[in-house]
Amino acid sequence: MKTIENTYKSPEKHFTVTKNDINTKKELHLNILYHEIESFVLNIISENFYFAYPVPRLYKLQLLKNAFLNDQLLIKSKITKFNDTELQLLISVINHHNNEDLICNAIFKFDLISTISEAS
Repeated sequence: MKTIENTYKSPEKHFTVTKNDINTKKELHLNILYHEIESFVLNIISENFYFAYPVPRLYKLQLLKNAFLNDQLLIKSKITKFNDTELQLLISVINHHNNEDLICNAIFKFDLISTISEAS
């Protein structure tokens, strides 16, 4: 008897901090970090889900450390809430080569279509 395994790999994205991404202190600009996170989230959503309004709503952002020039960052995602009304994604940014230091966490919310149709 064959068993089907349901294997799901959480999406990841690698990002290297370059000269164009830093300020005079060689720290990563926060707007560039946010843009990388938001584009990562939009890419996940557009590939895996169908939403009437696939606009991520930032619910929570926790900045813990700075990233610097030539840092190798790893952006990971995890579904923290998924029900009839919404989807919540936890995004973690980790310094890949510096002992897995956590740079920031962000939670994005998406309203599901059933909630939008009930409101109309």
